[in-house]
Amino acid sequence: MVVIANGHNGFYNYGMFPYIQQALHQSGISSIAFNYTHSGIIGDSDVFEDLEKYAKNCRRLEKEDLLAVLKHTTAITFQHHSSVFVLAHSMGGIATVFAAKEAEENRIPLNGLILLNALSTLNVRSQEVLEAWKTNKVWLIHNNRTHQDLPQGEEYLEETLASAGSGKWNPEPIVRSLQLPILVAHAPTDESVPIWHGEALFEWSKANNPATTFFSIPNASHTLNTKHPFEGTNPQLELFLEEVVRWVKR
Repeated sequence: MVVIANGHNGFYNYGMFPYIQQALHQSGISSIAFNYTHSGIIGDSDVFEDLEKYAKNCRRLEKEDLLAVLKHTTAITFQHHSSVFVLAHSMGGIATVFAAKEAEENRIPLNGLILLNALSTLNVRSQEVLEAWKTNKVWLIHNNRTHQDLPQGEEYLEETLASAGSGKWNPEPIVRSLQLPILVAHAPTDESVPIWHGEALFEWSKANNPATTFFSIPNASHTLNTKHPFEGTNPQLELFLEEVVRWVKR
């Protein structure tokens, strides 16, 4: 079974995710997709309607949400599954590696991670943005799809500042300590998360498990040449899905 952890401003029925679930199902792999509690998405909407909750969202809350989902996979309903993986996209990779560490420590069954075009650090904002964020206690980021200015709150700022060096939210020591197999899939042409993020994640984890793999997706965008609403599959998405199915079943 694959649990899908979407990235920043994503949601369970965003763009390619329902198609990914269908493709996994056709290959005999179950999946779970969910919305984070503070995603700002209500029900099946694709507009961020609860901006009060959205402004409070942070990786700590996303980690707690993902752990709650993983704990649920041990329920009787799901016990017949042979293994559990998390497929995390973009910023979803940050919460996922921290959740994986806590799952390991608390003996919550988890058999591997798939990190797609994932961030290796939250510390990617310019100093100018960080200073304005500190001063105003909020940073508004424009969403071109919904034409909304979405508020990034204080706890997210604190996590960003603690995502480097010896900071609490630095993923590097966590990834280096994980013994799980990890599939790091990244597009060299990703316009949002440069390839060095994926290369760093692989470098930190490659010695920990013989099944850990780096997979390059040529000529692909951050969302594998798809958008929301979904308009159909393409060679890059299919290449990624073929690798996921092969790797999970192996």
